[in-house]
Amino acid sequence: MYFKRGTEAFLPHISINCVVLTFESPNLKFLVQRLFKEDMWVLPGGHIYLEENLDDAAYRNLKLSGFNDLFLRQFKTFGDTGRLNMAHIPDPESFGISPEILKWVTQRFVTVGYYGLVNSRKIKLQPGLFSSESRWMEINNLDSLVLDHAEIVLEARKVLSEDLLSFPVAANLLPETFTMPELKTLYEAILSRTIDRGSFRRKILRSGIIEKVGKQSSALRRPADIYTLNHDKYIKSLLEETKLGF
Repeated sequence: MYFKRGTEAFLPHISINCVVLTFESPNLKFLVQRLFKEDMWVLPGGHIYLEENLDDAAYRNLKLSGFNDLFLRQFKTFGDTGRLNMAHIPDPESFGISPEILKWVTQRFVTVGYYGLVNSRKIKLQPGLFSSESRWMEINNLDSLVLDHAEIVLEARKVLSEDLLSFPVAANLLPETFTMPELKTLYEAILSRTIDRGSFRRKILRSGIIEKVGKQSSALRRPADIYTLNHDKYIKSLLEETKLGF
């Protein structure tokens, strides 16, 4: 029914794919969906109605996977002629797709890439429209992705690392409270490199973007300080010409 209606209601040749990212210390993860019941994984996405804004289409498609509120940013368009490789996809006719609809879904599609940021603790994942399962996958595990979705993830990570000091990336991935090592691990996961511990601590504390709210109770080691993000100072730091860098 979706495709039958889509051939008349959706824009031809253009789609959306979303790299939805979350942080589960020490790993940066992204959302994948199992294609039908095969051992093939894709990024969430979909098509755009004839009278629909791109951003609205992105949010609408992600609602099918359980997302009602998330930071979402368009980052690149992917349009290589060979990006739709049907050799990776099971025979659509085996799923009851008619020749007419098969011709529509296998035409050349340019896809608009978005990355989204969420706290996975607040999300109850749903399978989506065409998938049998949704799950979080570690950012370095791209082998099971089909089509050009590994390329889309790599580009999203590159843009995310560039956006770290200009957009509220940390605010959308951190839990309400965290330790200094957890904050450092988040920055390292995004930047894909290690950061000097002493330098990181000094710059973060000097910036004033975090506030101490207590101590972590532990009988085995020295209790760690617990912090929360000062959102006003954090946003101000992103707007300043001299940005916090590591």
